[in-house]
Amino acid sequence: MEFQNALNFISKYEKFIICAHESPDGDAVGSEFALLQGLKHLKKEAIILNNDPTPENFTFIDTTNEIGYFDEDTQLPKDIDQYGLFILDTNDTANIGEISEILLPKVKEYFIIDHHEDDSDQVKDNLIYKDASSTAEIIYLLLKELKVKITSEIADALYMAIVYDTGSFIYPKTTARTFEIACDLVSKGVIPNRIYSKVYETDSISSIKLMSQVLSTLEMEFNNQVAIQLMSKEMLKKTGGKYEESRAFINIPLKAAAIKISVFFKEDEKGVFRCSLRSKGSYDVCAIARHFGGGGHKTAAGFKCTEPLDKIKPKLLAKLKKEF
Repeated sequence: MEFQNALNFISKYEKFIICAHESPDGDAVGSEFALLQGLKHLKKEAIILNNDPTPENFTFIDTTNEIGYFDEDTQLPKDIDQYGLFILDTNDTANIGEISEILLPKVKEYFIIDHHEDDSDQVKDNLIYKDASSTAEIIYLLLKELKVKITSEIADALYMAIVYDTGSFIYPKTTARTFEIACDLVSKGVIPNRIYSKVYETDSISSIKLMSQVLSTLEMEFNNQVAIQLMSKEMLKKTGGKYEESRAFINIPLKAAAIKISVFFKEDEKGVFRCSLRSKGSYDVCAIARHFGGGGHKTAAGFKCTEPLDKIKPKLLAKLKKEF
């Protein structure tokens, strides 16, 4: 993995803003916090500013309360034109949300650190390594390159991120190096059971009710090989569940041996629909997501729905039909 571009970017500026994709997940949040602490170790100034709030089950790693998000009260630095911008866990600048229109025209320059399937033209200018299990794995190696001490706080953040983005070390990009990094992080003070419990065992009762509502929408297509679920904003309102608590719902159908692809249409409180895709075996859902303007990994991808559900769903089914 070549780090020189990242090292040059860090040495070039004294002040940084760190952001990740909208609706940040465990990998995004953990990677941001670890990079923030690393930059502070190097005596750099840095802030984290996301488009959306941090989901509740990831907030425990923010021990210094520094993971912010943009709202009407947010005050940008007066000298923002002197800042470098780190974009983590996405290689699409539009995927950082509405803050892209606020930050990109104002900062001096931006740099991407990511592990998703990429635009090859970006690789030479950024740090995009699609074979990494997570963005956190890349951040860990970068911090090592920078001779940054991995404190217990950094270790917790990186371990949480890796656990989340590997599905607790079961997804295809999990490698021997992933386990070696996890082992080192545990040696730095990480308690695996604590991290797992914080991430996966802190959902609300309302989220269980929401899950039952979503499961009731289950449809099967192509001889039971594709499962489709739907979550509406009305369900969120009825159950009191939170949008971010629905992240794991897409994985439930994949527990059935016959199901190869799981599709989850989910609407947030603002009425914005997104489609998440998961697969097992050789099915490439990233290629399908890209067709609709999204992206991700071969077995985990998604896109924002730019058309009403009754129009986008038949188009998606037509693409999936080619797989079966």
